[in-house]
Amino acid sequence: MPVTLHPDALDTWLDPETTDPGHLRDLIHAPAADLTVRPVVTTVNNVRSDGPQLLTEVEDPLPGTAGTHFA
Repeated sequence: MPVTLHPDALDTWLDPETTDPGHLRDLIHAPAADLTVRPVVTTVNNVRSDGPQLLTEVEDPLPGTAGTHFA
């Protein structure tokens, strides 16, 4: 599962001496206002896919539902 961290938290997150789960949980940055949910091509689901075409926005097949699963 991906995690988003504030750049200032990277050293602490990667420090093997930091083992307190509560402290690590506090480092997680929940940037809901910083992220944009939008439909993209389905080839993003294949690990062999690579390239800028994966970021091309496509028409939403179910308008009005994008992002409702991630609130």
